[in-house]
Order: sequence, then C-alpha cells, then structure tokens
Amino acid sequence: MIEVDGNRVTDPTVLSTAEIVEAVEKHGRMVVQFSKSGTYPPTNLHALNDACGLVGERIQVRFYGHYGAAFDAGALRDLPEVRDLAVDCLADIINENEIGQLPNLQTLHFGVFDMNRPDFLTTIELGRLKRLSLSENRKRNIDLSPLAAAGLLEELFVHGHSKGIQSIAKIPDLKRLTLSAYAKSHPLDFVASLPSLKNLTLILGGREDIDDLSSASLEMLQIIRVRGLGTLGDLSRLPELSALRVEDQLQLGCLDLGGANLERLWLFNCKTLAELPGLASQHRLKEFRASGVGLDLNGLRDRDWPSATRSVHLFSNSRRWNDDAHASLAARGLSAKGELWP
Repeated sequence: MIEVDGNRVTDPTVLSTAEIVEAVEKHGRMVVQFSKSGTYPPTNLHALNDACGLVGERIQVRFYGHYGAAFDAGALRDLPEVRDLAVDCLADIINENEIGQLPNLQTLHFGVFDMNRPDFLTTIELGRLKRLSLSENRKRNIDLSPLAAAGLLEELFVHGHSKGIQSIAKIPDLKRLTLSAYAKSHPLDFVASLPSLKNLTLILGGREDIDDLSSASLEMLQIIRVRGLGTLGDLSRLPELSALRVEDQLQLGCLDLGGANLERLWLFNCKTLAELPGLASQHRLKEFRASGVGLDLNGLRDRDWPSATRSVHLFSNSRRWNDDAHASLAARGLSAKGELWP
C-alpha cells in the first residue's frame, strides 16, 4: 500500500495505478513526488502515467531535491499523460527540453537554481498551459517574451525574472498574477493591458509606490513584504477592487481608502500605519482585520461598522485586550470567520 501523508506520496517503493486512483478518490488532489534518482523506475512511472490518464489534473507529479546530482528530465518520456508537473527546488537539470514534449501538460511549476538557459520558455508548448510558475534561478535571467504566445494561461507566478515581462500584457485570459521579488526599476504599467486580471499579488522586492499600477478589472490585490513602500496612492485607479490585503509594510503610515469600494480589508504587521482616511465610506465592507498596526484599536473596536460587516478581528500586544475585544465584537454579531485568501 502506498503511504499518504497530507495528500502527498513521497518516494514510493512500488506504485500501482489502482492504488493511486483510489487514493485520489479518497483524499482529493494528490501529489506524488520523488526526491532523488533511483526512486522512480520505469515500472512506477508507467503506473503513475496510467493514473494521470484516468484522473487528470487531480494528480501533480513532482521531482525535487536530488541533492548532489542533476535531475534527468529524460524520465518524463514515461509520463506522456501528466497534466500537472512540478520540477522545482532543484539545483540542476539535464534534458530539460523533454518538458516541452509532454503532450497533455496544462500546469507547470519550474525552479532550477543553477540552470542558465534564458531561452527556456521557447522549449515549452506555452499555448497549451493554463497555469505556470517560474521560480528564480541564480541569474534570474529567464526571458519572459515567449509568454505572449500563452493564449490559454490563466495563472502565472514569476519570482525574480523580469526580462521581457511586458509580454505578459498580451495574455488575454490571465486571471491571477503573482510577481515575487520584482525589482523596483521595472514598471507595473503593463498590468493595465490585462483585460481578464482579477487577482494580483506583489510579494518581496521593493518600490516606494505603486502609482503606475492600474486596472479596470482587478478585484483582489495583495501586497506582502515589499520593501520601502510608503503609499498605495489613489485606489480609484482600481475601480473593481473589492479585497485588499497589506502585510509587512513598515514604511506605510497612511492608507487612503477614499477612492476604494471594498468588501474585505486585511492589515497585518504595518507598525507605522496610523491613519485610514476613507474607512467611513466603505459601506460594502464585510470583513476587516488588523494586527500589528499603529491604528487606534479602541476606536476600531467601538466604531459603528456598516450593516454589511460580519467579521471584525483586531489584535494588539495584549492578550487580555484581544479577548475583551473579541467578546465585545461577538456581542454585536461581528465575529464571523473571515474568508481565506488564495
């Protein structure tokens, strides 16, 4: 029997198609992963391949680790049915062109630190992908220009790479974009050209403002640990924005909500944030959370929240205050559990 730990099967000794399919039906989406060469003989890969053909994207096949050795992507020739593939957390790789030969691939997570192939994306059939994740390599030099041909791409994560990033503006169905460690010298103006974008996350990297960011379609914006960010500017340039999450922004002293029309607002570890002008005009606000901020928490606890509000969670450095605030808000029907952020 295969051993399942948290919806993952790691370095299985023996695989059978029936057991894999049964595990998927029992646990939901599964990850079958291999950390070193020698753990995926052809017999195991053939069984896994047949399971992929039966349950599709409910199985992710992952190759990671391989410490002290390069991952030989030639093994992928035994997995033509794989839809969701992760080749990540690797130091090196050989025969990487085999990834682009997979005829049914729809999701790819890729991260090989010592690989130096700026043209890597030209080896992938980008026109078939729905989801793509590119982690950093040592030189952060993957050319993103080929992404202009990714006509079906709906979700994109890019860590550290920026060459040719303007090509992202040509992806018509992109709905979710995460830019990690995106250099402040590179603009965000291309986002305005994405007609279907609903969710944008900026994490790590640094910039003083995001004034060049605008979008007619964006509904959710998450800004996490972006160094030096002192303002979000006028949020009216994001007219459809309904959910805003701001975390670990130590330079942000004021967040002007006057141009926004939010349903969800989460503020975490923004120690200098002391002003929220425009909060009184957020009549659609359903959920508010603040922790590790410089705001007047007593005032927030006691204010008259809109009739739409169902969830208010406030956290100070005092456990006693937190417990009292929770009880006070709960008595007013404001203690509902908040939604999860994707």
